[in-house]
Amino acid sequence: MKRVIPMIKLVVLSICMFSVLSIVGCNKVSKENYDKIKIGMSYEEVVGVLGKPDTCEDPVLKTKSCMWGSSDKQIKIKFVADIVAWRSSEGI
Repeated sequence: MKRVIPMIKLVVLSICMFSVLSIVGCNKVSKENYDKIKIGMSYEEVVGVLGKPDTCEDPVLKTKSCMWGSSDKQIKIKFVADIVAWRSSEGI
């Protein structure tokens, strides 16, 4: 019984550490990633860097705007025919 309690503590600690590292590692809205985005990149290349967007407007005439992040820390990209035509950032 005495060996089981330290083992349970170790498992719980491991789960907590993994959770914290996952949350920290998932934040792709950063200056470094923003700098990787270049005019002319495809939508798929941008998703490879930033992950799937948090929001995208419905496309109008092959033009759509997508946002990654929240209102205080965000990356916005406008795509024309799924190619980066414009980008901006806030709070990063």
